[in-house]
Amino acid sequence: MNPPLIWVTRTEPQASVTAQALRARGFEVVNDPLLEVEPLSPDIDVARFAHIIATSINGLKAFTRQYATRHQTVWAVGDATAREAREAGFNTVHSARGDVEDLIRLLKAEAPQGPLLYPQPETPARDLTAALSGFDLHPVLFYRTVGRDAPDARAQIAAITHILLYSPRGAQACAPYLSGATARVLCISEATAQRLREHLNFTGNLPSAGLNIEVAASPDEEALFARL
Repeated sequence: MNPPLIWVTRTEPQASVTAQALRARGFEVVNDPLLEVEPLSPDIDVARFAHIIATSINGLKAFTRQYATRHQTVWAVGDATAREAREAGFNTVHSARGDVEDLIRLLKAEAPQGPLLYPQPETPARDLTAALSGFDLHPVLFYRTVGRDAPDARAQIAAITHILLYSPRGAQACAPYLSGATARVLCISEATAQRLREHLNFTGNLPSAGLNIEVAASPDEEALFARL
């Protein structure tokens, strides 16, 4: 019996880290991201910000790539982003250990004082300005994600047994590849699964159609791996 063949769809450089971890566990991998990150170069006075809101590793990396200041307190969406912040040199880091809704709840509970910088993507999945209306929040466009072709995945789609999806945007990009696919589609969050269903005109799991859409128990990679 052949080992499962897993399509890693997330952006680089995280995709290669994920692929390596899966291969170490004995899985075959198609590492073919559906999106790529284009960092931007906003010109702002970062020294005046007391806090940074990091809803993703990509946003944090976009900040640290351009600016050397590390005095801010980082409020991270999850443990992987928090770990990235510590490795980048930030001393005070808080993790919401979940998704963006958990991060919003953490910020409301802790109520940090002072201006908060949000290095956001061009198309954020959640409007933090509305969710954090009482905060001194400053969203600044730091990066965009753009679609890319995934020729390796397209060529092997009939053999792929599992697809890992890490964001609603990734789910939307994945939908056109799934015609005729037979796979378990493992989504990091319900929002990701819902976006996929919307673009496939699916409601819930439809194994008879060749796809089984599943949601990780928690919004992190280990929970995704646990479903393999």
